[in-house]
Amino acid sequence: MNGIEERLKSAFDAKADTVSPHSRAWTENARRIRGARTRRAITVPSAAVAVAAAAAAVPLAFPGLADGGPAAASDTGGFPPELVDESTIVRIPAKLPGGATFTADTLGADGTVLGRSADSRVWKAGPRGGTPKPLGVRAQGGLAAGQGFVTWIAPGAWELNCRTPNGRTRVIGPQGATPDSPVFAGGGRIIASDPMDQPFVTTGCTTGDTLASPGKAVAFSYPILFTVDVYTKHVLREVDVRTGRIVREHPLPTGVRTVRIPEPEMRLDRERSKGGVKAYTAKPSAEKQPEEQQWQAAANDRYFAWGVNGVLRVMDRRTWKELKPLPMLPSTRERAEGARLTAGSHVIAYSVPGGSTMLYDTRSRTVPYLYRREVYAAGDWLLWRAPDGYRLAKAR
Repeated sequence: MNGIEERLKSAFDAKADTVSPHSRAWTENARRIRGARTRRAITVPSAAVAVAAAAAAVPLAFPGLADGGPAAASDTGGFPPELVDESTIVRIPAKLPGGATFTADTLGADGTVLGRSADSRVWKAGPRGGTPKPLGVRAQGGLAAGQGFVTWIAPGAWELNCRTPNGRTRVIGPQGATPDSPVFAGGGRIIASDPMDQPFVTTGCTTGDTLASPGKAVAFSYPILFTVDVYTKHVLREVDVRTGRIVREHPLPTGVRTVRIPEPEMRLDRERSKGGVKAYTAKPSAEKQPEEQQWQAAANDRYFAWGVNGVLRVMDRRTWKELKPLPMLPSTRERAEGARLTAGSHVIAYSVPGGSTMLYDTRSRTVPYLYRREVYAAGDWLLWRAPDGYRLAKAR
């Protein structure tokens, strides 16, 4: 069975103190940053880049890329201080009450951080930092944070739950959702997909409506939802979630494959054929069902980005012209299918599981750093893994 059939089977088989940041010597940090920061242009041979991968933040050496120098001795946990406003950095410990470990899943545009422990319990942190607080629920997927709400899908279920700040929880969406599909939030809207990959939109924790335009939801930057149709029309669509209307159509992004579903074999049913009327029965095709291609997408108000086959590509939404593609290092490219791509107001983060993160600065159109741990970007915020937990800060 194909991916949609598997998700349908799974769906219908299922049951229908925040603490203030610790004090830091900001003056001393500033002095040390100024002393450590260097502004020089260098060219690093590929062999040197491989050796430098042991460092937390590696200044890349492709032509035209800026070199911000080594990471300063500050509270960034090894993250490039040039990319963040250090006065906003807060720590989010990975160690939870009882000894469990917190792993971040998503970052909201308001700085809300949602994640889980190994037992699927959901925890929440935010711009004030501190140990994440329990939400009192377990999740298999569907985690998202928006303006005054959080969403999740419980293990073994297909309902998308939504909780408001007053603690009220309700199921949203016209006909369920699936844990392996992304949930987007922005502009007070929530966008998710039902078991048939049909996107729907809600305003806050309301029931919502299915979008009439077909296609799989892949990226969102309010008010535009990007959907892709690889089966019939072979297009990428921009849909205005306020009206549900398609505002633009584009060819499929470079590297994204079309999918042809094998036609069933039609056979004449002699027993049912009577009176000159022929009846046929459909037999599933012996042709192997195509595997769904794994690729990632993200968007902000100026750019649409996607990662496919280990290459980060960025499209200028105003001109719809693709910028120079940026391949990942060979050591991480083989794990690119499971990558995560997120976009903030001017930083795009392309993270590979167990590997590194390519940080793309949309203002300079460069990749100034390769950070060896995962990074999330949303709105003006950046969340990154440090050796002793997580750091959250506003992008510089």
